[in-house]
Amino acid sequence: MSKSVNFIKTENRPFCKWFSVVVLPLVTLLCAGMVSCNEEKSYEKEMYKKVFYLLSGNDHTYTETYSLNKEESVRYFSIGCGGSLSSSDAVTITLEPDVVLLESYNKSNFDIDYGAYAKLLPASRYEISSYIVNFPANSADQYVKVPVKVRPLGLSPDTIYFIPIAIKSVTKYEVNPEKYNVLYRVTIENDYAEQKTLTYYTRNGTIKNQTTGEESALTGNKIMQPLTSDKVRIFAGNIAQSQTSTVDDIEKNAIVLQINSDHSVSFSQYGTIEVEALSKPNFNRYSVEKDLRGKDEHYFYLYYQYRTEVTPVIGDTPATYSPWSEITETLKKVETN
Repeated sequence: MSKSVNFIKTENRPFCKWFSVVVLPLVTLLCAGMVSCNEEKSYEKEMYKKVFYLLSGNDHTYTETYSLNKEESVRYFSIGCGGSLSSSDAVTITLEPDVVLLESYNKSNFDIDYGAYAKLLPASRYEISSYIVNFPANSADQYVKVPVKVRPLGLSPDTIYFIPIAIKSVTKYEVNPEKYNVLYRVTIENDYAEQKTLTYYTRNGTIKNQTTGEESALTGNKIMQPLTSDKVRIFAGNIAQSQTSTVDDIEKNAIVLQINSDHSVSFSQYGTIEVEALSKPNFNRYSVEKDLRGKDEHYFYLYYQYRTEVTPVIGDTPATYSPWSEITETLKKVETN
C-alpha cells in the first residue's frame, strides 16, 4: 500500500505541479472576481440609495446665530438627500414639530438640574412659513434650505432655546431613522459679544476698597454677554463669572454696559447690585483700534464703583451692602478667528 501511494506521487508530479501553478490560481481569481462583483453591486446599491435626513451634529442639534441689531432676521436648517446622484423625481417632504428630542437632550445633559434645562423657543418668536418642502428633481445640490425667521430681541443669553423639528413623511424614497429630527438652536449676538461661543475680554486695571483704601491689581479674563443691540452684561470688578455661574450669582454680581451712539459707555444694575459711573478723562468709552498689522482690536475703558447686596430688604429693614469698590479697568476683546 505504501508503494502504491509513492508510485502515484512520483508518476503524477508534473500534473500536480501544473494544477497548482495554473489551475488553482485561475479558480482563486474567478472566486475573488465573483465576490468582488457581489460586493460592488451591493456598494453601488447603497451608494445610489436615496435617503432623506435633517442636517445636525452628533447630539441632533444644529445652531444658528441671530443678530440683536435687527428686529428679525432669517437663518436656515437643511434637509439632505443621501446618494451620489440627484433624484430624477421631485419629492415632497412634510415636516412637523418633534416631540421626543428636547426631553432626551435635557435628561442627557442636565439630569435633575432642572434650572439648566433647554427651553422651547416661544412660538411668538419665530416663523417657519411652510412645513411642506419641495425637493426639486435633478438638483445640482443634495440638500434644500428651510428658512427660519426669528425675532431675537428679549431672548436671554443664559437660556438654551430650541425649535424641535422632524420629518413626518416623504412622497418617495426613505428617511434616515437616525437623522429624521433635529433641535434647531437659536443663539444671539451683537457687535460686542455672542452667545454661541462665550466672548472673553482680557482685563487690566485696579480695584480699590473705598472704606479701607486698600488697592490691588485686576488681571485675567472677563466674560461678556449680549443683551440687546447696544447693551452687554459683565460681572463687576474682580468677581469671577464662569459657565457654572447660577441665576443667583448673576442677579447679585452682574452690571449692564450700554454703548451709546458716541461710543460713550453708561452703567446700570442687572439685579441687586448697585453701580455708579465715575469720572476720568478717556474712560467710560468703547473704542475700536488698529494693531500693528492693521487689524481691529476692541476695547472698553471703564471707571466706576459698585457694591453688592449683603442682606435683602426685610419688612421695614433696608438692605445692607458691601463697601463701595472703585474700579479702573481696560477690557480688550479676545479674538477667536
